Amino acid sequence: MSFFRSFLACGLTALAAAFAPVAQAQPTTYAYSVALTLAAPKGSASETASKNKTLPAGIKFSPCDATALDQFAFTLKYDAGKAAVGTTPGTLQNVYVIFHRDGSFVFPLVRSPLITTGAIFKVYVAPGNIQTTDAYTAVSDNLGGAQTEVILGGNLTLHGLDSGVWLVTAIIAPAATVNFDDPRTWSAWDTLPFMLRKPWKGFTNSYCE
Repeated sequence: MSFFRSFLACGLTALAAAFAPVAQAQPTTYAYSVALTLAAPKGSASETASKNKTLPAGIKFSPCDATALDQFAFTLKYDAGKAAVGTTPGTLQNVYVIFHRDGSFVFPLVRSPLITTGAIFKVYVAPGNIQTTDAYTAVSDNLGGAQTEVILGGNLTLHGLDSGVWLVTAIIAPAATVNFDDPRTWSAWDTLPFMLRKPWKGFTNSYCE
């Protein structure tokens, strides 16, 4: 009898194993990454301001006082995937760079091949209005792997921008599913603040000269 029970138990175990769901290999998640840094170029108004202990030290700051050029250099380090190799599918995604100030518009920096429009700032009233094609580095222009570059290749002059605290945000995301109003759709992102003239726009001297 004990032999029969043992035989029956073995049979049921084998039957259960036969109908158990087959374990599926989990896809490897690509390690997307992006980081922004900001430097005050030598000779700029922001470099001079950084040596003045009476001026803001907790944020990169440019006084916009027209005594020297108001410039910053924004460096972007990112890994937005790799191209397909043989039967291995590609993981490339778009890289977006967006400038924004609370209470103001959003300005995605769109970089296209020079034979078309070059690099331009687009203007939208809200992040949700940004188009998925408004990429700084599109998949078609992405070499893949770790990249380091200075945004637009050099120091950016800030004259004409509203005064106040600004943010520059870099986002890696797939164009097919990105929602600029929902960080859950972003594969990696970073945000960096900087300030022009004063903490708000105000009514007097309200832009960077």
